[in-house]
Amino acid sequence: MADREDIRADEDTERRIRLPVKRDTLVKIVVIIGILGVGLIFFSSMVKSRNEGAEISISGNDLMQSIEEYRIDLTQELGNMVASIDGAGRTKLMVTIDGTVKNIYAADEDISGRQSRKSDDTDDQNSEKRTCIVIRRRDGSEEALTVGQTMPKVRGVLVVCEGGGDARVSAEIKSAIAAALNIPESHICVSRMGSG
Repeated sequence: MADREDIRADEDTERRIRLPVKRDTLVKIVVIIGILGVGLIFFSSMVKSRNEGAEISISGNDLMQSIEEYRIDLTQELGNMVASIDGAGRTKLMVTIDGTVKNIYAADEDISGRQSRKSDDTDDQNSEKRTCIVIRRRDGSEEALTVGQTMPKVRGVLVVCEGGGDARVSAEIKSAIAAALNIPESHICVSRMGSG
């Protein structure tokens, strides 16, 4: 009998805890929340963020400064490396570069590898068709898709150091710079630093 009273007490407590919400009301609340969610999504797509559409453009002066910074950084790194070579001593370096920064663009490629003989004994050459991938912005402007950049090539290096008159030191410096920059040793000049 005590068990029945406990069960009835539990049922009474459960009835009091349940919310007095009918099924139809619950469906209406879910529909209203759904409509509000769609409305918020629509509203957020109408409002542009502050950074969206901001274009980064590099003027000619900024590009030249970037190339000059690249040359200076390269000169400093090479100078530190050469100065650490046994016998080099105090070192001054000058690096010359050729060209500018080049953008690498994403492209669709269609390569036809057919080669056939025509009746007039001429060969058809392989043909290659490349089309840049263009991105259209919301404002209607178009821009090619950049996938990377190549820095300018090093044309030559001049090294003036205290140990430049020693053939062994000079050869080590040329070998190290040629390996680091992937340039021929003929584009590297090593000279002895004067006392003045």
